[in-house]
Amino acid sequence: MLTKTYGAVVVGGGGAGIAAVGALLHFHKAMPIAWIDPDFIGGRISKRYRDVSSNTKTSWFLEYARAFEPFRQVVSSTPKPNAISVLEELNQNRGCRLAYAADMLEMLTRGLLRFPNIDAWSGRVAQADFKNTSSLWSLHLGSADTPFKQRIRSRSLVVCTGSSPTTISLPTSSICLDLDVVLDRRKLRSSLPATDKDVVVGVIGTSHSAIVAIMNLYELATGTHPCLRIKWFARGALSYAVEMDGWILRDNTGLKGASADFAREHLEEDKLSHSPVGRYVTKIQCPDAANESMRPQLSTCTRIVQAIGFTRDPLPRLTLDGNELKGITHDPVTGLLKDDKGRNIPHLYGAGIAFPERVTDPAGNTEMAVGLWKFIKYLNRVAPSWC
Repeated sequence: MLTKTYGAVVVGGGGAGIAAVGALLHFHKAMPIAWIDPDFIGGRISKRYRDVSSNTKTSWFLEYARAFEPFRQVVSSTPKPNAISVLEELNQNRGCRLAYAADMLEMLTRGLLRFPNIDAWSGRVAQADFKNTSSLWSLHLGSADTPFKQRIRSRSLVVCTGSSPTTISLPTSSICLDLDVVLDRRKLRSSLPATDKDVVVGVIGTSHSAIVAIMNLYELATGTHPCLRIKWFARGALSYAVEMDGWILRDNTGLKGASADFAREHLEEDKLSHSPVGRYVTKIQCPDAANESMRPQLSTCTRIVQAIGFTRDPLPRLTLDGNELKGITHDPVTGLLKDDKGRNIPHLYGAGIAFPERVTDPAGNTEMAVGLWKFIKYLNRVAPSWC
């Protein structure tokens, strides 16, 4: 069987992977591209976070959909009503449920898969080896059942493989609740059956996802689960994004949208005790939940959810002339991936939440830029040099 050679392989079908395919098509119109993902349904946003309120304005989702010419072609060729026309009808200056963004990602995916120079492979990359003699990546593709189903080659490899909620070892035997479950109200109801016995759920964190978790649990407590109480283990003070003159202070770290509104109204030090939320939520200062000193408080919880960030998902096995590459990091300016000695790995790039861009705001604050529109801005800058 002949091994097909591509100009680029994009691994991942989430928001960053879709943006990477769109950018490569935009800047390298005729380049053959292989796109690899298990299911091509919009990644984690579509599969896990449809019920979550966005921390960005709806208008930025539309900017994403209009960013590259291939995206614009998909939008113009898709009969209305469609995901974009639905987004256009929403309040552009407010956030929305991520279901709307997920529908947009699925629509763009379906359209991109129709491009003649895109080959879609449903599955995963089992391993990839870069050969210096040919200056090509050799990739073995497969699935859980057939780990080495197909082999392809490519000049460049772009990994947009995503991240999952971070968990750490805690000094307690309390049952852990998956953050992804708590962020979905229907799944949360199923995982916490209504009971007349006291249930105490601990929420660790002060991020957007932590506040959404508290909001969802509070909704349950005031409805079908009157015996539910929440212990909020706050790792620090609440932080909010602030719109400045043409830029946003704490754009990537501060609370926005519905979670910011809820936190300001109910969770601030001077509000919680007077708020109806205070009947159900007890705040505990907890700079380090893993510290043994937190055992007594954590052990009073029947369930615990950790909302303390996201950790990069495992990469495929990567080798250079057969030698395994370990300790892989990335250059947050160029997107180049590096080995454990800090050397650039040839023609290997990353984007998305697993490999975000480092940005500095006008006040000199440095953050990692995570968000659909931020992936677009990053790829618009770096993708022209990737292939």
